[in-house]
Amino acid sequence: MKRYVETLFHKTGRIAATAGLALGLAAAAQAEPVNYTITIATDFTGPFANVMDSWHGGQTAMINWWNDTRGKELGVNIDYKAYDMRYDASVIAKTWPSIVSGDEPIIHLGMGSPDLVSLMNRLPQDKIPMINGTAMIGPAWTPNGWHFSARPTYSHEFSGVFEYLRRQLPEDRPLRIGAVTTMGVAGYEDQVNGVVKLTETYPDKFEMVGIASVPRQPVSITGEVQRIVRRKPDAILVGTTTTHAVATIHALQELGADVPIVTSSHNGLTELTKMLSMKDLEGSYSAFSLAPYLEEGLDARAIYEEYNTSDGPWGQTAVQSAAQTVLAMRVLERAIEEVGAENVDGQAMYDAIMAGPFDKSQLLGLLPTIEFSKKAPFPTGELKVKALTVKDGELISVSDDWLPVPSIPKW
Repeated sequence: MKRYVETLFHKTGRIAATAGLALGLAAAAQAEPVNYTITIATDFTGPFANVMDSWHGGQTAMINWWNDTRGKELGVNIDYKAYDMRYDASVIAKTWPSIVSGDEPIIHLGMGSPDLVSLMNRLPQDKIPMINGTAMIGPAWTPNGWHFSARPTYSHEFSGVFEYLRRQLPEDRPLRIGAVTTMGVAGYEDQVNGVVKLTETYPDKFEMVGIASVPRQPVSITGEVQRIVRRKPDAILVGTTTTHAVATIHALQELGADVPIVTSSHNGLTELTKMLSMKDLEGSYSAFSLAPYLEEGLDARAIYEEYNTSDGPWGQTAVQSAAQTVLAMRVLERAIEEVGAENVDGQAMYDAIMAGPFDKSQLLGLLPTIEFSKKAPFPTGELKVKALTVKDGELISVSDDWLPVPSIPKW
Protein backbone atom coordinates (compact mmCIF):
# COMPACT_ATOMS: atom_id res chain seq x y z
CA MET A 1 0.00 0.00 0.00
CA LYS A 2 2.77 2.44 0.91
CA ARG A 3 4.48 1.87 -2.46
CA TYR A 4 1.14 2.42 -4.25
CA VAL A 5 0.53 5.70 -2.41
CA GLU A 6 4.05 6.93 -3.21
CA THR A 7 3.61 6.03 -6.88
CA LEU A 8 0.25 7.78 -6.98
CA PHE A 9 1.75 10.84 -5.32
CA HIS A 10 4.52 11.09 -7.88
CA LYS A 11 2.11 10.62 -10.79
CA THR A 12 -0.24 13.21 -9.37
CA GLY A 13 2.67 15.60 -8.93
CA ARG A 14 3.70 15.19 -12.54
CA ILE A 15 0.13 15.74 -13.69
CA ALA A 16 -0.12 18.87 -11.55
CA ALA A 17 3.19 20.14 -12.86
CA THR A 18 2.07 19.51 -16.45
CA ALA A 19 -1.23 21.26 -15.79
CA GLY A 20 0.64 24.14 -14.20
CA LEU A 21 2.89 24.44 -17.24
CA ALA A 22 -0.15 24.46 -19.54
CA LEU A 23 -1.79 27.15 -17.47
CA GLY A 24 1.43 29.15 -17.51
CA LEU A 25 1.66 28.92 -21.29
CA ALA A 26 -1.99 29.92 -21.62
CA ALA A 27 -1.41 32.89 -19.35
CA ALA A 28 1.65 33.89 -21.37
CA ALA A 29 -0.40 33.63 -24.57
CA GLN A 30 -3.00 35.94 -23.06
CA ALA A 31 -0.39 38.38 -21.73
CA GLU A 32 0.10 41.74 -23.32
CA PRO A 33 2.30 41.45 -26.43
CA VAL A 34 5.66 43.15 -26.74
CA ASN A 35 5.13 46.33 -28.78
CA TYR A 36 7.60 47.68 -31.32
CA THR A 37 7.26 50.82 -33.41
CA ILE A 38 7.87 51.04 -37.15
CA THR A 39 7.83 54.55 -38.63
CA ILE A 40 6.69 55.21 -42.17
CA ALA A 41 7.30 58.08 -44.61
CA THR A 42 4.24 58.95 -46.69
CA ASP A 43 3.33 61.71 -49.14
CA PHE A 44 -0.33 62.71 -49.00
CA THR A 45 0.32 66.37 -49.90
CA GLY A 46 3.23 66.20 -52.35
CA PRO A 47 3.95 64.87 -55.85
CA PHE A 48 2.76 61.32 -55.08
CA ALA A 49 -0.45 62.23 -53.28
CA ASN A 50 -2.60 60.71 -56.04
CA VAL A 51 -1.18 57.20 -55.48
CA MET A 52 -0.69 57.37 -51.71
CA ASP A 53 -3.89 55.55 -50.73
CA SER A 54 -2.65 52.42 -52.52
CA TRP A 55 0.94 52.93 -51.38
CA HIS A 56 0.13 53.32 -47.70
CA GLY A 57 -2.61 50.70 -48.02
CA GLY A 58 0.03 48.16 -49.01
CA GLN A 59 2.00 48.96 -45.86
CA THR A 60 -0.85 48.97 -43.38
CA ALA A 61 -2.49 45.86 -44.84
CA MET A 62 0.70 43.84 -44.43
CA ILE A 63 1.25 45.10 -40.87
CA ASN A 64 -2.37 44.41 -39.90
CA TRP A 65 -2.09 40.92 -41.34
CA TRP A 66 1.21 40.23 -39.60
CA ASN A 67 -0.10 41.41 -36.23
CA ASP A 68 -3.15 39.17 -36.64
CA THR A 69 -1.13 36.09 -37.57
CA ARG A 70 2.61 35.81 -36.91
CA GLY A 71 2.57 38.60 -34.34
CA LYS A 72 0.06 36.75 -32.18
CA GLU A 73 2.11 33.57 -32.44
CA LEU A 74 5.29 35.37 -31.39
CA GLY A 75 3.74 37.59 -28.72
CA VAL A 76 4.71 40.74 -30.61
CA ASN A 77 2.64 43.65 -31.90
CA ILE A 78 3.77 46.27 -34.39
CA ASP A 79 2.64 49.84 -33.85
CA TYR A 80 3.19 51.99 -36.93
CA LYS A 81 3.42 55.76 -37.10
CA ALA A 82 3.12 57.43 -40.48
CA TYR A 83 4.52 60.89 -41.24
CA ASP A 84 3.58 62.98 -44.26
CA MET A 85 7.04 63.97 -45.49
CA ARG A 86 5.79 65.48 -48.79
CA TYR A 87 8.61 63.62 -50.59
CA ASP A 88 10.77 66.52 -49.43
CA ALA A 89 14.28 66.05 -48.06
CA SER A 90 14.08 69.16 -45.89
CA VAL A 91 10.86 67.97 -44.23
CA ILE A 92 12.41 64.56 -43.59
CA ALA A 93 15.56 66.08 -42.10
CA LYS A 94 13.49 68.31 -39.81
CA THR A 95 11.20 65.49 -38.67
CA TRP A 96 13.78 62.75 -38.16
CA PRO A 97 15.26 63.83 -34.78
CA SER A 98 11.84 63.69 -33.12
CA ILE A 99 11.22 60.27 -34.69
CA VAL A 100 14.45 58.93 -33.23
CA SER A 101 13.91 60.36 -29.75
CA GLY A 102 10.13 60.04 -29.51
CA ASP A 103 9.26 56.88 -31.43
CA GLU A 104 12.46 54.86 -31.07
CA PRO A 105 11.61 52.77 -34.17
CA ILE A 106 13.27 49.43 -34.78
CA ILE A 107 13.12 50.12 -38.54
CA HIS A 108 11.94 52.93 -40.81
CA LEU A 109 10.02 52.48 -44.08
CA GLY A 110 11.12 55.18 -46.47
CA MET A 111 9.74 56.25 -49.83
CA GLY A 112 12.55 57.24 -52.14
CA SER A 113 15.45 59.52 -52.89
CA PRO A 114 14.57 62.32 -50.39
CA ASP A 115 14.75 59.75 -47.59
CA LEU A 116 18.13 58.59 -48.85
CA VAL A 117 19.51 62.11 -49.26
CA SER A 118 18.39 63.10 -45.76
CA LEU A 119 19.04 59.93 -43.78
CA MET A 120 21.62 57.60 -45.30
CA ASN A 121 24.48 59.16 -43.34
CA ARG A 122 22.48 59.39 -40.12
CA LEU A 123 21.04 55.89 -40.00
CA PRO A 124 24.27 54.11 -38.92
CA GLN A 125 24.74 56.66 -36.12
CA ASP A 126 21.15 56.30 -34.92
CA LYS A 127 21.27 52.50 -35.30
CA ILE A 128 18.00 52.43 -37.23
CA PRO A 129 17.89 50.59 -40.57
CA MET A 130 15.64 51.85 -43.35
CA ILE A 131 13.99 49.89 -46.16
CA ASN A 132 12.77 51.93 -49.12
CA GLY A 133 9.77 50.88 -51.17
CA THR A 134 11.08 52.47 -54.32
CA ALA A 135 14.17 51.44 -56.26
CA MET A 136 17.64 52.63 -55.31
CA ILE A 137 19.48 55.65 -56.72
CA GLY A 138 23.09 55.86 -57.87
CA PRO A 139 24.39 58.33 -55.23
CA ALA A 140 23.16 55.93 -52.52
CA TRP A 141 25.04 53.01 -54.08
CA THR A 142 27.55 52.92 -51.24
CA PRO A 143 28.97 50.14 -49.02
CA ASN A 144 28.31 49.58 -45.32
CA GLY A 145 25.05 51.52 -45.24
CA TRP A 146 21.93 51.08 -43.14
CA HIS A 147 19.70 52.12 -46.07
CA PHE A 148 18.24 49.26 -48.09
CA SER A 149 15.90 48.43 -50.94
CA ALA A 150 14.79 45.04 -52.19
CA ARG A 151 15.09 46.57 -55.66
CA PRO A 152 18.19 47.63 -57.59
CA THR A 153 18.40 51.12 -59.07
CA TYR A 154 15.69 52.47 -61.35
CA SER A 155 18.24 52.49 -64.14
CA HIS A 156 18.78 48.75 -63.74
CA GLU A 157 15.02 48.17 -63.92
CA PHE A 158 14.59 50.34 -67.02
CA SER A 159 17.60 48.70 -68.65
CA GLY A 160 15.92 45.32 -68.43
CA VAL A 161 13.02 46.62 -70.53
CA PHE A 162 15.34 48.46 -72.93
CA GLU A 163 17.24 45.21 -73.49
CA TYR A 164 13.93 43.47 -74.20
CA LEU A 165 12.90 46.19 -76.67
CA ARG A 166 16.29 46.06 -78.39
CA ARG A 167 15.83 42.37 -79.03
CA GLN A 168 12.46 43.10 -80.66
CA LEU A 169 13.95 45.50 -83.24
CA PRO A 170 13.56 44.27 -86.82
CA GLU A 171 17.12 45.33 -87.67
CA ASP A 172 20.46 45.07 -85.90
CA ARG A 173 21.08 48.55 -84.50
CA PRO A 174 21.19 50.33 -81.16
CA LEU A 175 17.90 51.04 -79.42
CA ARG A 176 17.31 54.81 -79.48
CA ILE A 177 16.21 56.15 -76.08
CA GLY A 178 14.83 59.56 -75.09
CA ALA A 179 14.07 60.76 -71.56
CA VAL A 180 11.76 63.24 -69.81
CA THR A 181 12.77 64.27 -66.30
CA THR A 182 13.38 67.21 -63.96
CA MET A 183 17.09 67.92 -63.74
CA GLY A 184 18.26 69.12 -60.35
CA VAL A 185 16.05 66.63 -58.46
CA ALA A 186 18.48 63.95 -57.27
CA GLY A 187 16.29 60.89 -57.78
CA TYR A 188 14.88 62.00 -61.13
CA GLU A 189 18.22 63.03 -62.57
CA ASP A 190 19.90 59.85 -61.40
CA GLN A 191 17.48 57.64 -63.33
CA VAL A 192 18.66 59.24 -66.53
CA ASN A 193 22.34 59.21 -65.51
CA GLY A 194 22.19 55.46 -65.04
CA VAL A 195 20.64 54.93 -68.47
CA VAL A 196 23.26 57.21 -69.97
CA LYS A 197 25.84 54.93 -68.35
CA LEU A 198 24.08 51.99 -70.01
CA THR A 199 24.42 53.63 -73.44
CA GLU A 200 28.08 54.46 -72.79
CA THR A 201 28.79 50.89 -71.67
CA TYR A 202 27.04 49.29 -74.67
CA PRO A 203 27.21 51.86 -77.52
CA ASP A 204 26.50 49.13 -80.07
CA LYS A 205 23.23 48.30 -78.32
CA PHE A 206 21.82 51.55 -76.90
CA GLU A 207 21.86 55.25 -77.81
CA MET A 208 20.58 58.25 -75.83
CA VAL A 209 19.00 60.60 -78.38
CA GLY A 210 17.65 63.37 -76.15
CA ILE A 211 16.87 64.43 -72.59
CA ALA A 212 14.09 66.91 -71.83
CA SER A 213 14.20 68.67 -68.46
CA VAL A 214 10.72 69.91 -67.58
CA PRO A 215 9.07 71.47 -64.48
CA ARG A 216 7.72 69.20 -61.77
CA GLN A 217 4.17 70.32 -62.56
CA PRO A 218 4.25 71.18 -66.27
CA VAL A 219 1.34 72.64 -68.21
CA SER A 220 2.59 71.51 -71.62
CA ILE A 221 5.89 69.94 -72.69
CA THR A 222 5.16 69.56 -76.39
CA GLY A 223 8.15 71.66 -77.40
CA GLU A 224 10.57 69.70 -75.25
CA VAL A 225 9.24 66.33 -76.45
CA GLN A 226 9.34 67.49 -80.07
CA ARG A 227 13.11 67.92 -79.87
CA ILE A 228 13.41 64.28 -78.80
CA VAL A 229 10.95 63.00 -81.42
CA ARG A 230 13.03 64.57 -84.19
CA ARG A 231 15.76 62.05 -83.29
CA LYS A 232 13.37 59.13 -83.89
CA PRO A 233 13.46 57.42 -80.48
CA ASP A 234 12.27 53.85 -80.06
CA ALA A 235 11.15 54.61 -76.50
CA ILE A 236 11.02 57.54 -74.07
CA LEU A 237 11.89 57.04 -70.43
CA VAL A 238 9.53 58.79 -67.98
CA GLY A 239 10.42 57.38 -64.58
CA THR A 240 9.43 60.34 -62.42
CA THR A 241 5.73 61.03 -61.75
CA THR A 242 2.32 60.34 -63.25
CA THR A 243 2.12 64.07 -64.05
CA HIS A 244 5.19 63.80 -66.27
CA ALA A 245 3.93 60.61 -67.89
CA VAL A 246 0.54 62.13 -68.76
CA ALA A 247 2.19 65.30 -70.07
CA THR A 248 4.55 63.25 -72.26
CA ILE A 249 1.71 61.19 -73.75
CA HIS A 250 -0.31 64.34 -74.45
CA ALA A 251 2.72 65.87 -76.15
CA LEU A 252 3.24 62.78 -78.29
CA GLN A 253 -0.43 62.86 -79.30
CA GLU A 254 -0.19 66.53 -80.29
CA LEU A 255 2.88 65.72 -82.38
CA GLY A 256 1.27 62.65 -83.95
CA ALA A 257 4.24 60.56 -82.79
CA ASP A 258 3.77 56.86 -82.02
CA VAL A 259 6.50 56.32 -79.42
CA PRO A 260 6.05 54.13 -76.31
CA ILE A 261 6.97 55.52 -72.92
CA VAL A 262 8.71 53.44 -70.25
CA THR A 263 7.58 54.16 -66.69
CA SER A 264 8.29 52.70 -63.26
CA SER A 265 5.89 51.15 -60.73
CA HIS A 266 5.00 54.28 -58.76
CA ASN A 267 3.99 56.14 -61.93
CA GLY A 268 3.25 53.12 -64.08
CA LEU A 269 0.45 51.89 -66.28
CA THR A 270 -1.82 50.85 -63.43
CA GLU A 271 -1.80 54.41 -62.13
CA LEU A 272 -2.00 56.02 -65.56
CA THR A 273 -5.18 54.11 -66.43
CA LYS A 274 -6.92 56.30 -63.84
CA MET A 275 -6.17 59.35 -66.01
CA LEU A 276 -5.84 58.04 -69.55
CA SER A 277 -7.57 55.50 -71.77
CA MET A 278 -6.07 52.18 -72.79
CA LYS A 279 -5.85 53.57 -76.31
CA ASP A 280 -3.66 56.41 -75.04
CA LEU A 281 -1.37 53.88 -73.32
CA GLU A 282 -1.15 51.33 -76.13
CA GLY A 283 2.40 49.99 -76.48
CA SER A 284 3.83 51.66 -73.39
CA TYR A 285 5.57 49.91 -70.49
CA SER A 286 6.16 49.96 -66.76
CA ALA A 287 9.26 48.22 -65.37
CA PHE A 288 10.06 46.96 -61.87
CA SER A 289 11.91 44.16 -60.08
CA LEU A 290 8.65 43.02 -58.47
CA ALA A 291 5.85 40.67 -59.41
CA PRO A 292 3.16 42.29 -61.59
CA TYR A 293 0.03 42.92 -59.54
CA LEU A 294 -2.09 40.84 -61.95
CA GLU A 295 0.14 37.77 -61.68
CA GLU A 296 -1.84 34.66 -60.81
CA GLY A 297 -1.56 33.16 -57.34
CA LEU A 298 -0.16 36.15 -55.42
CA ASP A 299 -0.81 35.53 -51.72
CA ALA A 300 -0.28 39.23 -51.06
CA ARG A 301 -3.35 40.18 -53.06
CA ALA A 302 -5.73 38.17 -50.88
CA ILE A 303 -4.08 39.65 -47.78
CA TYR A 304 -4.45 43.18 -49.16
CA GLU A 305 -8.11 42.68 -49.96
CA GLU A 306 -8.81 41.36 -46.44
CA TYR A 307 -6.70 43.72 -44.34
CA ASN A 308 -6.53 46.98 -46.30
CA THR A 309 -8.45 49.82 -44.69
CA SER A 310 -7.63 52.57 -47.22
CA ASP A 311 -9.54 53.60 -50.33
CA GLY A 312 -6.62 52.62 -52.55
CA PRO A 313 -7.11 49.76 -55.01
CA TRP A 314 -4.73 46.83 -55.40
CA GLY A 315 -2.21 47.62 -58.13
CA GLN A 316 1.49 47.97 -58.82
CA THR A 317 1.86 50.82 -56.35
CA ALA A 318 0.42 48.64 -53.59
CA VAL A 319 2.69 45.77 -54.66
CA GLN A 320 5.88 47.74 -54.13
CA SER A 321 4.94 49.04 -50.68
CA ALA A 322 3.58 45.63 -49.65
CA ALA A 323 6.88 44.04 -50.72
CA GLN A 324 8.83 46.61 -48.71
CA THR A 325 6.73 45.91 -45.63
CA VAL A 326 6.69 42.11 -45.89
CA LEU A 327 10.48 42.18 -46.09
CA ALA A 328 10.57 44.26 -42.89
CA MET A 329 8.26 41.73 -41.19
CA ARG A 330 10.52 38.84 -42.14
CA VAL A 331 13.50 40.78 -40.84
CA LEU A 332 11.67 41.22 -37.53
CA GLU A 333 10.89 37.51 -37.33
CA ARG A 334 14.56 36.70 -37.86
CA ALA A 335 15.61 39.24 -35.24
CA ILE A 336 13.16 37.77 -32.72
CA GLU A 337 14.53 34.30 -33.38
CA GLU A 338 18.05 35.56 -32.75
CA VAL A 339 17.69 37.86 -29.71
CA GLY A 340 14.26 37.09 -28.30
CA ALA A 341 10.90 38.85 -28.55
CA GLU A 342 11.71 41.42 -25.84
CA ASN A 343 15.18 42.38 -27.04
CA VAL A 344 14.76 43.60 -30.61
CA ASP A 345 16.31 46.95 -31.48
CA GLY A 346 17.70 48.61 -34.59
CA GLN A 347 21.00 46.75 -34.33
CA ALA A 348 19.22 43.41 -34.15
CA MET A 349 17.18 44.34 -37.23
CA TYR A 350 20.31 45.35 -39.15
CA ASP A 351 22.03 42.10 -38.21
CA ALA A 352 18.96 40.18 -39.37
CA ILE A 353 19.01 41.92 -42.75
CA MET A 354 22.63 40.91 -43.25
CA ALA A 355 22.23 37.34 -41.96
CA GLY A 356 21.49 35.63 -45.26
CA PRO A 357 18.95 35.23 -48.05
CA PHE A 358 15.21 35.78 -47.75
CA ASP A 359 13.54 33.07 -49.78
CA LYS A 360 10.86 34.02 -52.28
CA SER A 361 8.45 31.73 -50.43
CA GLN A 362 8.70 34.07 -47.40
CA LEU A 363 7.90 37.14 -49.48
CA LEU A 364 4.35 36.24 -50.58
CA GLY A 365 5.29 35.99 -54.24
CA LEU A 366 6.13 39.71 -54.43
CA LEU A 367 9.90 39.35 -54.78
CA PRO A 368 12.40 36.75 -55.90
CA THR A 369 14.85 35.32 -53.38
CA ILE A 370 17.06 38.23 -52.30
CA GLU A 371 20.22 38.59 -50.25
CA PHE A 372 22.09 41.65 -49.01
CA SER A 373 25.77 42.27 -48.44
CA LYS A 374 27.81 45.21 -47.19
CA LYS A 375 28.90 45.97 -50.76
CA ALA A 376 25.63 47.62 -51.82
CA PRO A 377 22.30 48.68 -50.31
CA PHE A 378 20.37 46.50 -52.74
CA PRO A 379 20.61 42.86 -53.87
CA THR A 380 23.37 42.42 -56.41
CA GLY A 381 24.32 39.55 -58.66
CA GLU A 382 22.27 38.51 -61.67
CA LEU A 383 19.49 41.10 -61.66
CA LYS A 384 16.16 40.52 -63.36
CA VAL A 385 12.95 42.50 -63.80
CA LYS A 386 9.37 42.13 -64.90
CA ALA A 387 7.18 44.55 -66.83
CA LEU A 388 3.65 45.40 -67.89
CA THR A 389 2.50 46.70 -71.25
CA VAL A 390 -0.77 47.59 -72.97
CA LYS A 391 -1.45 45.45 -76.03
CA ASP A 392 -4.70 45.60 -78.03
CA GLY A 393 -6.28 47.63 -75.26
CA GLU A 394 -5.42 45.13 -72.52
CA LEU A 395 -2.93 45.44 -69.68
CA ILE A 396 -0.72 42.34 -69.71
CA SER A 397 2.63 41.07 -68.46
CA VAL A 398 5.43 41.40 -70.99
CA SER A 399 6.69 37.94 -70.06
CA ASP A 400 5.94 35.24 -67.51
CA ASP A 401 9.69 34.91 -67.02
CA TRP A 402 12.01 37.45 -65.46
CA LEU A 403 13.80 39.68 -67.97
CA PRO A 404 17.62 39.82 -67.72
CA VAL A 405 19.26 43.15 -66.86
CA PRO A 406 22.53 44.17 -68.55
CA SER A 407 25.37 44.68 -66.09
CA ILE A 408 25.96 48.39 -65.55
CA PRO A 409 29.08 49.80 -63.85
CA LYS A 410 28.49 52.21 -60.98
CA TRP A 411 27.93 55.76 -62.26
